[in-house]
Amino acid sequence: MLLCRIVGNAVATCAHPSLKGCSLKLCQREEADGTPTSEAPFIAIDHFNSGLHQRVFVSTDGIAARGIVDDEHSPVRNFIQGILDD
Repeated sequence: MLLCRIVGNAVATCAHPSLKGCSLKLCQREEADGTPTSEAPFIAIDHFNSGLHQRVFVSTDGIAARGIVDDEHSPVRNFIQGILDD
């Protein structure tokens, strides 16, 4: 599980059918004190309707992510597990 901050939304004009209706968020990994890491931001599916600049927990468990979208052939890997209450 990763601690991240939402830094943007992602829009896909052409996406895998399993992602239809999914909200895609751009996540920047952070240290516990809130400083961003040097890693590049990545995309995660979001079923919590998290907002810009909110801190979230992200899972990189691809099997669980494919279970969420109910498609074992989906390319999805990351999903937001929860929003931190700051």
